[in-house]
Amino acid sequence: MASAFPAFLRATLGAWLATAALGIALPATAQQPLQDPPGRIARLNAREGAVSFSPAGEDRWYDVVPNRPLTDGDRLWIDRDARAEVFVGSAAVRADARTSLEFTRIDDAVVQLTLSQGSLDLRLRDDLDGERFEVDTGNLALVVTAPGAYRIDADPSTGTTRVAVAAGSATVYGENGASIPVGERQQITVSGRDLAAAEVQMPAGAAAFDRWVGERDRIEERSIAARHVSREVVGYQQLDAYGDWRSDADYGSVWYPRNVATDWAPYRDGQWIDVAPWGWTWIDAAPWGFAPSHYGRWARFGPRWGWVPGRRDARPVFAPALVGFVGAPGPLPAGRNGVGWFPLAPGERWQPGYRASQRYVEQVNRATIRIGRTARIDGLYANQRLVEAVTIVPSERFGRGPIDRREVLRQHGDVISRAPVAFAPPLTLAATVASGAQGVPVGPALGALQARPAAAVPPPLLQPRAQIVQLAPIGPVQPRPQLSPAEGPALQQRQQQLQQIDQRREEQQQILRRQRSQQQERQDDERREAAQRERQRQDLRRQQEDRVEAARDQQERERRRDDERRQAEQRQAQRDQDRRQQAQRIERDRQEQERQTQYRQEQQRQLVQQQQRQAQQEQQQLASQLRAQEQQLQQQRQHDRQQQQQQQAARLQDLQQAQERATQQRQMQQQHQQNQQFERRQGERRDEQRQNQQMRDEQRRDEQRRQQRP
Repeated sequence: MASAFPAFLRATLGAWLATAALGIALPATAQQPLQDPPGRIARLNAREGAVSFSPAGEDRWYDVVPNRPLTDGDRLWIDRDARAEVFVGSAAVRADARTSLEFTRIDDAVVQLTLSQGSLDLRLRDDLDGERFEVDTGNLALVVTAPGAYRIDADPSTGTTRVAVAAGSATVYGENGASIPVGERQQITVSGRDLAAAEVQMPAGAAAFDRWVGERDRIEERSIAARHVSREVVGYQQLDAYGDWRSDADYGSVWYPRNVATDWAPYRDGQWIDVAPWGWTWIDAAPWGFAPSHYGRWARFGPRWGWVPGRRDARPVFAPALVGFVGAPGPLPAGRNGVGWFPLAPGERWQPGYRASQRYVEQVNRATIRIGRTARIDGLYANQRLVEAVTIVPSERFGRGPIDRREVLRQHGDVISRAPVAFAPPLTLAATVASGAQGVPVGPALGALQARPAAAVPPPLLQPRAQIVQLAPIGPVQPRPQLSPAEGPALQQRQQQLQQIDQRREEQQQILRRQRSQQQERQDDERREAAQRERQRQDLRRQQEDRVEAARDQQERERRRDDERRQAEQRQAQRDQDRRQQAQRIERDRQEQERQTQYRQEQQRQLVQQQQRQAQQEQQQLASQLRAQEQQLQQQRQHDRQQQQQQQAARLQDLQQAQERATQQRQMQQQHQQNQQFERRQGERRDEQRQNQQMRDEQRRDEQRRQQRP
């Protein structure tokens, strides 16, 4: 065994075994019940404008870090002209400008939010099934009792809270256990903690914030990812714009990210931070990286990575990172060690690196059972065998801010596949440098959140004040012992000492009373100053509201244009997706046509060969038939030539006879024409003679008439 693993790998394995032994021994000695972390968290899903974030237990504010889970004690400040959308499981929590929101408690049974100032809109889709959803303000607590739409407006300056129920039902609790039910299409306004003066009214008309909420609801309703994953999967809304869904025979629905680098792998672009109560939690840098990092599994499909969300009917449970850790399988520069990790594949069991019950482990892994394929081969993890799936960084860089691609190290695949796998990073190695190595600056604190200080912070009245130390009061003064007159000078001296002690105690009590009085005065001064500042802010706010109203309208128009642009982009993305799907269908049809064409060509080739053989036989038969037919044709041609010659001779004779008849006819016609001409000339001569005779007769008659005149 010693020869199978190098020395640095044995050291890594030894550190892990020691940590595991310590983790196993502690529960046995403590004998305490396991406290499972919550399976439900919150996430900032969308924002417009400046949104600031304050982690639990801190007073400082930072620019919000995308994809950081929000849990107990975390706070958000939505600055002026800003809006934010947070999802707690399938519940949508949308905040308007100038809203201070704290996530007081988030677990599988209770969601408790604290609204110090501003406006919230709640949209609950699913039945509560015994769960509790509560929103606390400065003067009341709202407990939702049914799915629906709720609006809460809190004004700390007047101590007023307004609750409007568009759909569903809720109960408002005030001081001394007083409560008022609020039904659908009802509104209640409470001033102070006494519910006796509360008024139940019809809700007011829609404002710009309500229109924005309605648009966000419509976007959520049109989500394609909701057809493939449960709406309890936090962060599924970003999957539509950054990837495509495909159906796999073994895995069911699979999501493929678009526009990723060729050397990209899951859990490579982002950072590791320490988030209570889970510990090491992966914060992905991609806008879509939340859901695929904390739910489901990753599988390799050829050259691409695909996210397998698993069963849609199982309730998802949040996990900090679904990876397996390996020690660096080789020495790094300057003698340092490394930490590596890889994504778990579908069907591979994830074990938390923190103490948890077996029931919790089963719930986390319930939705990722494979349908057809084998999860592990030869006892190895599927993605551990892939060099491109394992991300390795130097130990001193782990948990100290975003990972730089230039810091990712490459190691041989055979050595990686033989490295031991754990479900928590080796902290002893991640925080130190190997023996004999030169010192390396560690930079930020291990596991600390790397974020910029926020420029937008809540008003001072909403900031947590520094706690004033209360001095514990001195206990009651013990009575002095009564001295008898005969006890002498020593006892008198003792009595004087006791009197001095009493005086010092009285002086100390006076000092304490003065300190308390000064503290009370300081508190009163602070309250007066805060009230004065609040009045000044209100005056300034009233002055600014008039100026801001026009800007709000302009921003509303710009928002509508942005919404239209986003809708157009979504429609374009849908059209692109449809075109890609159509192209894929065309490609599949083309491939199917090619296969059918090849099959038809093969059938045609065989048919042609058979036809060629038949044609050869037929040609041989035809050749003999043609020879016989040719002989017959020759004989027929000779007979035809003879007949033609005879016919030509007969035609020639007929032609000669016809010519003779034509000649005779021409001669007869000529003779007839000559006779006609002769007769015509004879007639003309007779006519001429007749005319001459008539003229002579006329002359004789004229001569006779002249002679008869006297």
